[in-house]
Amino acid sequence: MLLQAENLRSGYGEMEILHGVSMTLDQGEMVVLIGPNGAGKSTLIKTIFGLLRPTEGRVRFRDTDITGYHPRDLVIMGLGYVPQTNNTFPTLSVLENLEMGAITRRISPLPLHWNRGSDQRRTQSRMMKDAEIRERAMETVEMFPNLQPKLREHAGSLSGGEQQMVALAKSMMLDPEVLLIDEPSAGLAPKLVDTVFSKIVEINESGTGIVMVEQNAKKALAIADRGYVLETGRNRFAGTGEWLLHNADVGRLYLGGQA
Repeated sequence: MLLQAENLRSGYGEMEILHGVSMTLDQGEMVVLIGPNGAGKSTLIKTIFGLLRPTEGRVRFRDTDITGYHPRDLVIMGLGYVPQTNNTFPTLSVLENLEMGAITRRISPLPLHWNRGSDQRRTQSRMMKDAEIRERAMETVEMFPNLQPKLREHAGSLSGGEQQMVALAKSMMLDPEVLLIDEPSAGLAPKLVDTVFSKIVEINESGTGIVMVEQNAKKALAIADRGYVLETGRNRFAGTGEWLLHNADVGRLYLGGQA
């Protein structure tokens, strides 16, 4: 098992949002999280990524308990995260945005609590010089050909779909084993949604496991290996993408009226 969240309780201050949520991700899978607004989907991936600390439960990445690890540590270990908003640096160029995606390897080794033994050797081998980061950026942008002619343009001047592509490209700079993506289609026109989803499928097919929160549940389930339906901070349904897409109860409660 690549990633596991077990019985997570988490929230904001004294407001608990997750009431014992669990999920798993196997190697190379795409798992989607769906459910109504306020169900706890974004809270779950923020907790997995260390942006929120759970009050109960554990998160494991491969054989390591990563519960409460700092996001910087998790990025270096092989997890990536694409937030729903503020996911690019608008005043920086597209190329500079990509380079920022590798900043943890350039300026900072792992903290001492994880920097030991074979992990220390792996950390040292992963540190990158500026020239190597630039080379990696040029390699990464080959996955996003629509961005290639816009490398010198400010990210904030691009369309919503293009900015989402920049965010995805930035997250791929360190070739993560797992990518957590929050609402990638939010605010996009239907044609751009198809483009973004197609790129996410391509990233997944390259070997990156994906956990994706998405309101467009029908489209998300259509490309997912498995999915979880959350409701009021609890697991409600779980199954393959196809099973959830054609389950009468899931369709009646959560898929009605969606394109």
